[in-house]
Amino acid sequence: MRTIFVCCLLAGFALPALAETPDAKASDTKPAASAFTYSASGTCLVSPEGFNNKLEPSYSGVAWTTSLATSGSVDDHGKATETGQAVDTASFGVGPRMHAPAAHAYDDTFSVAIDDKDHDNKDSDKGATFRAGEIKGTFSAGTFAGKSFSISGFELKRFARHEGFDMYGTSPVKQTVSIDGGTKFERVCILTVSTFPNR
Repeated sequence: MRTIFVCCLLAGFALPALAETPDAKASDTKPAASAFTYSASGTCLVSPEGFNNKLEPSYSGVAWTTSLATSGSVDDHGKATETGQAVDTASFGVGPRMHAPAAHAYDDTFSVAIDDKDHDNKDSDKGATFRAGEIKGTFSAGTFAGKSFSISGFELKRFARHEGFDMYGTSPVKQTVSIDGGTKFERVCILTVSTFPNR
């Protein structure tokens, strides 16, 4: 098992299988064998009222989407440091509970344990799963500037690899997001993450 990192604010909602590991913790990971950098992008469907078993918002009138882009690095001890930006759409309905469009910037840290059964094959795109622990960070700009947040852990599968450059994603991830001040919501996300070994 080796350790790597991936972006925190994940994205999307249209695939059939759901990957979720709410009990994953950064303390369960082992130090990374070497340092990495990465980039990630995606879209999340966000619902304050939660989702049904079809991954549809329980009440679509107050749901919205978030698009994001992030980059970061992980040191030799497995500590991930990330900077990201996200843009929210307005909620699908109008009224006193509607979500207004907004932009955010944030910084966060977390660890991800990668279970790679085919680590020695530099071109194999199968066999690797990473399990991210709880993500903790702070908004640096936007509606929640200065407030801290936490996001539950998740799992992703590797779907492509070429000469040590890995790509992860493929399944929706359901997460709980908590923000200082009592704000809490669920989201279902699709994310594409590319990791690059430092050379």
